[in-house]
Amino acid sequence: MPVTTLFMGSSSAAKSQAKKFVETMESPTLKFLTWWDCITPGQLLLDELESIYTKVDGAVLLFSPESESKIRNDKKQIPNLNVLFEFGYFLGAFERKNIAMLKYGDFYLPSDFGGYQWIHGSKGFRRGGVQVVSERTKSEFGRWLANF
Repeated sequence: MPVTTLFMGSSSAAKSQAKKFVETMESPTLKFLTWWDCITPGQLLLDELESIYTKVDGAVLLFSPESESKIRNDKKQIPNLNVLFEFGYFLGAFERKNIAMLKYGDFYLPSDFGGYQWIHGSKGFRRGGVQVVSERTKSEFGRWLANF
């Protein structure tokens, strides 16, 4: 059977949740190349992403509230900017159907992100915390993967 390999990206604060997702979803036909195994702090991220691109079939990026920003005089939680950068890189490298955004927590993104593939993780998020991967998350991920 063919094996699909996906890049798993997240912030450092969401690494524990990303690990739980990988442990839950990995199978004999689905492997993950995780950022903590292939991105070296201090190296040029773009060079590392170009190397990763040649080894994977697509990407799952875990978005979570990371920092606070002021948008139109309103304080908002926003996701990690490196994760947004990784999303943009892989969106340009792969077809849109090969990229999924896994959402944990509540945060602001521009409405332009509404048309991309979202997989709902949980409304709750705690830095360094781990939640069980829900049946809804498994189901949405399975549907996305089936159309991969």
